[in-house]
Amino acid sequence: MKTHKFQIILFLTIGFFWINPVLAQFEQKMTINFSLGGISPMGYNEYIYHNKYTVSGVTYDDTWLFPYIFSNYKKGFSFTGGVQFNINRFFSVGTGIGFEKINGWEYTDEYYYNGTRVSRDFLSWKIYDLTNTTTVVKSGTNDLKLNNFSIGVFPRFNLLYGKRVNPYIFTQITFNYTDINYVNNRKDAYESLGRINEYNSTTSSNLRNSFQNTPQNSFGVGFYSGIGLDINLSQNMGFYVQGGYSFISINKGDLEDANLEPENFKTIKAEVGIKLSFFKAKDI
Repeated sequence: MKTHKFQIILFLTIGFFWINPVLAQFEQKMTINFSLGGISPMGYNEYIYHNKYTVSGVTYDDTWLFPYIFSNYKKGFSFTGGVQFNINRFFSVGTGIGFEKINGWEYTDEYYYNGTRVSRDFLSWKIYDLTNTTTVVKSGTNDLKLNNFSIGVFPRFNLLYGKRVNPYIFTQITFNYTDINYVNNRKDAYESLGRINEYNSTTSSNLRNSFQNTPQNSFGVGFYSGIGLDINLSQNMGFYVQGGYSFISINKGDLEDANLEPENFKTIKAEVGIKLSFFKAKDI
């Protein structure tokens, strides 16, 4: 009988120390969050470009496939830091900053030339010798990079408050500064060869080079919605994983002025972070 009572007491004691820190987690009024994550751009890769012109009173409409900018970026990474205020056990709201960076862009251009199917990197280029037009003197690829800085508010709803593992739903509303950095290595190569005038004369007539007019920055509103999971290690520390869909608006006029199709920056995002909680409710 004594052994049975001892087992009950031991079970209740373990349960108390397991549950109590978790319940205390929701008595903390402020939480600091830091996270690192990955982003994967999404959307259509290309659109039909129309080039209308008139010759001798006859209007022609040439069409071909042309790449979007943002959906052809490669995968990148993100950082988020913020402060979350726990209004009650069900609802909290936070504010913070974010940063996203992508260093790579890729689109394979495929077309027929003199009856032969050609496939090439859209941003690649070659410079031929002036006397021997079959000899390549320089070749390379231009770069298209992206940095996005954001600040916003982050409301979230807890689904299983008081548990060591707590799933939640969140939405982040952000204001964004998007830096689109087009690095024109082709132009630098022409300059190094002393043939910049030749570059200037061929660039204006080549639609491929319209990417050099890509707007260098854009201000826009965005949102990021998804689901997450808190794992509370103690009343003051835990970590979390979350992910969802991110949308950042890009200034339509800037893209149209650069002879590019309007679009927005859309990604799938996943993050892993750590959180530190402070200030119990009874202390405030």
